Formats: sequence, C-alpha cells, structure tokens
Amino acid sequence: GQVARGGRLGLLGDRDDMSTPFSATQYTAKLIEDQQAQNIGDVLVNDPTVRNTYSRGAGRDEFNIRGFTLFNYDVSFNGLYGVSPRNSSSLIGVERVEVLRGPNALLNGMAPYGSVGGSINLVPKRAGADPLNRFTVSYIGDSQFGAHADLSRRYGDSQEWGVRLNVAGSGGDLPMDGAKEDLGAVALGLDYQGERLRVEGDINYQNRTTDARSGLLFPPPSGTDIGRAPDARRNFFPSWTYWKTKEWSGALRAEYDVSPDWTVYGAIGARQHDFESMQTSWLMLHEAGDIGAVPARLNESLLSKTGEIGVRGRLQTGPLKHEPALSASVLDIDYSAARIRSSTVFSNIYNPADLPKPNIARPSDLPRASDSRLVSIALADTISMADDRVQFIAGVRHQRVESTNFDAMTGRQTSNYNESAVTPAFALTVKPTDRLSLYGNYIEGLSQGGTAPEGAINAGEVFAPEISKQFEVGAKYDFGQFETTLSAFQIERPSSYLDPASLRYVSNGKQRNRGLEFLVQGEPTHGVRLLGGVAYTDARLTRTEGGVNDGNRAPAVPRLQFNAAAEWDTPFVPGLTLTARMLRTSSQIVDVANTQEIPGWTRFDVGARYAFNANGKPVVIRAMVENVLNKNYWQSAAREGLTVGAPLTVLLSVSTEF
Repeated sequence: GQVARGGRLGLLGDRDDMSTPFSATQYTAKLIEDQQAQNIGDVLVNDPTVRNTYSRGAGRDEFNIRGFTLFNYDVSFNGLYGVSPRNSSSLIGVERVEVLRGPNALLNGMAPYGSVGGSINLVPKRAGADPLNRFTVSYIGDSQFGAHADLSRRYGDSQEWGVRLNVAGSGGDLPMDGAKEDLGAVALGLDYQGERLRVEGDINYQNRTTDARSGLLFPPPSGTDIGRAPDARRNFFPSWTYWKTKEWSGALRAEYDVSPDWTVYGAIGARQHDFESMQTSWLMLHEAGDIGAVPARLNESLLSKTGEIGVRGRLQTGPLKHEPALSASVLDIDYSAARIRSSTVFSNIYNPADLPKPNIARPSDLPRASDSRLVSIALADTISMADDRVQFIAGVRHQRVESTNFDAMTGRQTSNYNESAVTPAFALTVKPTDRLSLYGNYIEGLSQGGTAPEGAINAGEVFAPEISKQFEVGAKYDFGQFETTLSAFQIERPSSYLDPASLRYVSNGKQRNRGLEFLVQGEPTHGVRLLGGVAYTDARLTRTEGGVNDGNRAPAVPRLQFNAAAEWDTPFVPGLTLTARMLRTSSQIVDVANTQEIPGWTRFDVGARYAFNANGKPVVIRAMVENVLNKNYWQSAAREGLTVGAPLTVLLSVSTEF
C-alpha cells in the first residue's frame, strides 16, 4: 500500500505502529512510484503535519514539521546521520520515507544541524524474493525527460545474498522560465541474510545541476506589505544562477543474534559532498516588487563520517517483560567553503530584468571553515505487562557537541564549542482492545547552544545545548485496512538573545507550539484509498527580548494544514485508477513583530494510472497534473524568507518489467 504498518524507531529498533507511543508515518516505494515522486518533498506533500519550504525546481529540500524547520541536512539514511544527500535526495534507491513527528533526541540523538520538529529517515531498497527487471521512462513539463532502471537478484543456496541496483538519469527544462535540472544517480544495495548474521551495505552517487533555481526571497522591513505572489512561471532568478552538487556516500550495517533474545549491531557510513554555485539571495525592497541582491559564488566541500554500535535484548522479571537497548554513536563533519561576492543588482518579481552574468572568479581554494563532532550514548528499556497491552518506555541519552570555526583568510580558530547535555524520555502505550492504542510521551530535542557575542557583558560565554521539550498524548485506531491517529502536543523550543536592559546574552526566549492532529491512511472500502488529515497548530513567542513580541504568532507556522488524497480503482475499466489530492494551508506570519502576513493557499492535483499486460509483460502508465488550476501563491515564509509555489506541472511515466 501507500504506507507501511511500522518502521524504525531509532534506538528502539523496528516497531509496529500500534505499539509506537509516538506519531509516525512510513511512506512506501509504491507511493513514490505511483505519484512519480522525485525527492522527499514530493512524498511529504501527502502529510498534513508537514509543509515544504521549497517548490519543485529549487534543487533543495527543507521542511516544516509541527511548526519547526527540518533541514535536508538532518535527514538520516538507514538510521545514520551524515550519509543522505545534503541538499536534495533522489529516491531511486529508497524503499520507504519514514516520518517521526516531534523531538526525538533519545531515539536518534541530536540532529547535526539541530532540527527538533521531527525526523525523516530513508530506508534503502533491498532485493526481493523474485528477480526484478523494471524500466521506466518519464516526462516532467516543460521538457524534462528521464529514464530509470531498477534491477534485483538473490543468490545462494538459501537465497541469502541480495543485490539491488538502481540507475537513473534525467534532464531538461522545468516549468519556470529559464529553469533547468540535470540529474544522474546510482544506488547499489547489497545484503546478506544468514541464520544469525545479517549484513547490508549501500553505495550511492548523485550528480545534480539546477539552473535558475527558485530560492528564498527575503521580505522588506517589518511594517511593509508583502504584496501579491508573482506569476510562478516568470522566474525572477537569473538564468546564469546555478547549483551543482556531486556526492558519493556509503553505509554498512550488521546485526548478529548472540542468542534468541540478544542482538548486537553496528553501522558505519560516510559521505563526500562537493558543491559549487552562483546564486542570488534576493531582498524585497517594497511591496511594488523591486528586489536587490549581491550575486556570489559559493563553493563547498564537506566530508562526514559516522558510526554506531549497540545491543538490544529481551528478558523477563516476574510478570514484567523487559526490552533493554544500549547504543553509542559518533558523527564527524569537516566543512570547507569559499564565497566571492559581486556588486549589487536589481530586478522586480513581477517584471524580472534580463541581468547580465557577473564576472565572478571561481575560488581557487576552499579553506577550512568548521569541524564538528557529535558523540552520544543512550540507554532505554521497554517494560511490557498484561500480554503487552501496557508498555512503558524510559530512557536517557548523554550527548556531547564539539564544534570549531576557523577564519577563512588566516586559518586561525575563531570559536570553539564543547558542551554536553543529558536528555531523558518517557512514553506509555495502553491497548484497551486489539484495535485501539492510547499513548503519551515526554521527549526532548537538542540543538547547539549559543555563544555570547562581543558587546555583551558575558561575551564569550558558551551555553549548553538547547533543550526542546515535548508533551504529547494520542490515540490510534486500526480498522483493519484503515488506520486513524488523533494526537495533541506541546513543544517548547528555547532561543537566545542579548537582553537590552542588562546587556547580558541570555537563553530565555521560547517558541511554544501547541497542536492537534488527525491522520487517516488506508483503504476504508475495496478499491478506494485515502491518505491525509488535518493539523492545527498555535505557535506563540514567549519571553522574548524585552517582552516586545510576547504572545505574538511565530513566523512560518500556518494555523491550519489540511491534506486529502484519494485513489479509486474504477470498476468499469480494469486496471484504471483515478487519483486526486487537495492541499490547504492557512495564512502565515512573516516577521516576529506580526506586521507582515502571506495569505493561505489551496492546491488541487489530479491524476490517473493504467496497469495492463502487453505481450505478457506488466506495463503501468501514470499521469499527474499538479496545481491543476495554475494558481500563483506564496508557498512558505520559512526562516523569515518567502518562496513561490510551482506553476501547473505535468508528470508522465511508463514502466514495464521484463
């Protein structure tokens, strides 16, 4: 189906949804294929608790989960941070996209860049029991064509060895004026399934170039109207801007059953990320749409190395069943970068200027910019009783964060951060019936703390990692082929600022998000599938600098998000499925003073697919039109920057197996 019944829960391992005391959804490869999803954002467009910052053609993914930003940098691959592509992930080798809502430091450790609203994990494809030879050709308007081969085999006397190879390439024009994207990707997955030993490995390569990508537009000063959204096809990002990313990554994971009740495991991974660009970060000057920017070349090189070891077990103490889990992890990130700026240029979002390409030299060297290391150890126990109808989880993680920044000109160390935090979590699941699961949790998230700047009376003071706190209660009901989840939560995330009265840099500010979520997924009646729900979030600023913005709405958090997607297997044409999807996002505040706001928007998508046999071989034709009404709208106000929704976009593909 479109979603799986369970998924990986970090430290706790694989868990069934009804035994998971958190809100989570696992989107499958079938959904990815049927919706012709190109990246994670195309998958999470189905999730009412998530909104994408960028539209198609940005060359980058970024998300808002429960009102907090989750960077693509913080997406994990098969349970490891620092392995998935840094800006945008091709999905050719992905079996599931797993979304866990809310802070999750106990389960996954601190995310490398401090995202706390949730987590996203990519589960790689593995060879199935039957050989697979699938070939797909695709088209995305205006003129982007692609091809994808998916091959798998199993070998050995017991079919214990598996190989899964995915190769894809695409290129051509996107619907926005001047926008193009070329992609080459390879994903190789290997696995061994022994009697007691299980090993899996992955090698991934991705080479992506995006021209005239749609990026952030920073708004005018507070108090100035934003103005209407521009024509989405009239791209105000110059044709000479580009992002070019080349990445290699690899991961290896092994599990060994020491006994029927105890398993030890370990994993290692690495990624080399090389990036070059010429880009403009536009600033809107006033509501008439005039904009200005300083074009710049930004080149980066990043090497990340990660590892994890752990043990999980089962034991009985009287009427109580225990499932202890212990793990230790480390992540190193070495980052080098160079930025060379040009002179200011001007344009207009409603009438873009034909700007000449600036003469900006490519950096001859990439000086070291920063080194960082995350080290943690975690311990948890799941205690079950009453035939597993009552489960209590308690755990704690010790997290250390080390970070050093360097001056690009001299190589001199400019700052050093070395702090730690202890973060606990508790969760309870009660199952009154086989179909009903009630749950509650308290869990925290971690972000690197600040350092008092020059001018503060405590200049140079280093703050411990900031701790975000979540309280959540919820209920899940399983109708058999259909599942619903109702949850209520509160998340408080701290922030730091310079107190104007005392001139002391303090970590007193908070953003408090309170929300209700109702999710539906599955097949309520034969041949009809539903996916979506509604999320209400009240996000407020508290204890702000000087109390000026206390009680104001937090920027970029819609109060209401509604998704409804449906599929209908038509009875009058066997193999024909009709699809439709609606997205509704309410208005968003742009600035902390609450003087600027972008209106809400509604998007409709329609599609169809037809499955049949040709010469005894299965064939599937898929078609989808996104934003079928071709509405122009401001999509997001994330990080106090604006993004424009994509125009009407046509997607077509044909798949066959042989």
